[in-house]
Amino acid sequence: MTLSLRAKFLLLSAIVQALVVALLIGNSQRVMDNAVGKNAERVAHEYAVTLNLTLSPYAIRGRLSELSDYWSEMLSDPQDSFVRYIVVLDQNDVPVATAGERPAELPAALRDGSAPAMNGVRTWQRDGTLHARAPILLKDNQIGSLNFGLSTSELSKAREEVFLQSGLISLFGLALGVLLFFAFTQGIGRRLRTLTGQTEQMMLSAFGRRLPEGEGDEIEVYARSLNSMSEALRERVLQLEASQQRLSESEARFKTLFDMAPVPLSVTDRHGHIIGANQALTRAFGYGPEQLIGKRSDAFTFWGAPEERERIWQLYMRNGSVHGEVASMALRDGGTGQVAIWSSSLNLDGVDAIIWALLDMTAELRAKQELEELNASLESRVRERSAELERANADLSHALQTLQRTQHDLLAAEKMASLGSLVAGIAHELNTPIGNSLLASTALGDRVQEFEAMLSGGTLRRSALTNYNAEVKLASGLISSSLNKAANLIASFKQIAVDQTNDQRRVFKLQAVVLDTAATYVPRLRRACCATTFDVPPGLALDSYPGSWYQIFNNLINNALVHAFDGRSDCAIAISARELDGNMVEVLFSDNGAGMPDEVRRHVFDPFFTTKMGSGGTGLGMNIVYNIVTGVLGGRVAVESQPGQGTAVRIVIPRSSPVRA
Repeated sequence: MTLSLRAKFLLLSAIVQALVVALLIGNSQRVMDNAVGKNAERVAHEYAVTLNLTLSPYAIRGRLSELSDYWSEMLSDPQDSFVRYIVVLDQNDVPVATAGERPAELPAALRDGSAPAMNGVRTWQRDGTLHARAPILLKDNQIGSLNFGLSTSELSKAREEVFLQSGLISLFGLALGVLLFFAFTQGIGRRLRTLTGQTEQMMLSAFGRRLPEGEGDEIEVYARSLNSMSEALRERVLQLEASQQRLSESEARFKTLFDMAPVPLSVTDRHGHIIGANQALTRAFGYGPEQLIGKRSDAFTFWGAPEERERIWQLYMRNGSVHGEVASMALRDGGTGQVAIWSSSLNLDGVDAIIWALLDMTAELRAKQELEELNASLESRVRERSAELERANADLSHALQTLQRTQHDLLAAEKMASLGSLVAGIAHELNTPIGNSLLASTALGDRVQEFEAMLSGGTLRRSALTNYNAEVKLASGLISSSLNKAANLIASFKQIAVDQTNDQRRVFKLQAVVLDTAATYVPRLRRACCATTFDVPPGLALDSYPGSWYQIFNNLINNALVHAFDGRSDCAIAISARELDGNMVEVLFSDNGAGMPDEVRRHVFDPFFTTKMGSGGTGLGMNIVYNIVTGVLGGRVAVESQPGQGTAVRIVIPRSSPVRA
């Protein structure tokens, strides 16, 4: 079948337009795919290097959890960062740390090593995410993996939209061009050449230049369609450029993170010349970027010894990286420290480079050495201390036994001393009634002799008999009352003496103990012009040790007479008691004497503490009171006193004292 020239021309034109449009779309798609792929791989590699350097110092110490806030800030805004998740796995692919929206399962191509690799970083794109995997050094020198995902959704969406719209526009333009070519007559060659030239410019990404839409015919419609396609392509290219801009901004942010990282970081070329350093490096070693850029580290005082730099460099050349190697370096303060070094290779603006991370381990290593030395000497020191403690315990035990014997002897002596004072007081008090009785009996004897003389002489009168009878009654009454008083004093003395010398537990009335004790001190109280007041309920009974109570009141009264009323005339002592809740009893002994300052009050219960040293004071009276109250009676005692305001001794004890051996 022979085709007409017009049909051939139309067919040829359609084929040419289809080829041009296909070439344009294919070239745009190829350029865009190539740019997107390279940029994604480059960004993935840069992210891997930066994350590896940032995480390694924490990973080898097992402290990745401290970076949770840092990761949260970095992944918080999807529009601000292309990173969607970060997962650190140990050598058994068990998660160590996770951040972001981790996929349910990482790509198998990354685990089995079949994914393409770039400088040790493997990448695999799936479901709008570029998955990447890189090795990382973990605690105890385990090699784990750093897995993270970068979003390619915007790039993929833009690429698909460009492809779809380009295809639709091209198909629409092609169909429209085939229809319009039926009406092509004059100038078709010139106008087609113009269109072809302009299309070639569009292939070179000159989308901003519009095709001439000329003479109002079909070619104008076709040119307008191509212009529409150019505008659409221009929009998509602008979107791609905006995406590229965001990638650049993200890269700039990571450079900022590099500069602000707390770990000293530097970047060198393959010959060791420094091309970048962060602020932490300046703080640690005292050199600014202007002093470091373009120089090697051996050009200034950086290493603790010249051979250290060569050793680290040879280690890097041999292994391709350095992982935690410790080297001696000169620190900013002029001293020499131990620094752990990590390194990794990267591509920086098309140039092979090396990034170095330095971590000052001086304090940790010094502490470790000191701990080892301490552990080495600890066992011998423990043995020495144990022997010293055993000797000290033996000495303390012997001293305690001696103290207990001394305390027992002193208590016995104090009891006997108070008993002697009691005897002296009773003897003095008995003199009065016995003397009165002796005087009355003598006078009565004289009156009896006079009465017998009158009776024998016969001169007895009734008045004399009456007077004699009255005098006999008076004398006998005086003798009887005096002897009763003496008998009562002797009974009280016997009770006190028995209770103090043989302190047996029994039920007794506290009022009787107070009155009996006060009775033995009547002469001394009278000589001191001291008034006494007692407010003790008659029915208040205690199941306790009366001898201990006699000892307490003896010491308190004697202490008041010796210390409180020295040089005073208006003296007064008050003893009161009352029942408290919980089957407890409070006894209050108070005086209006001189009182005592805080310094004396704080030591009043100390043994052998006295303000009358050399004047008869032993310093044991209040100590004995404290020991009896707290030890024998199971109570507590407190002293309240101010200079010039008297003293109050407050005793709180249970009604039933604890049973003692």
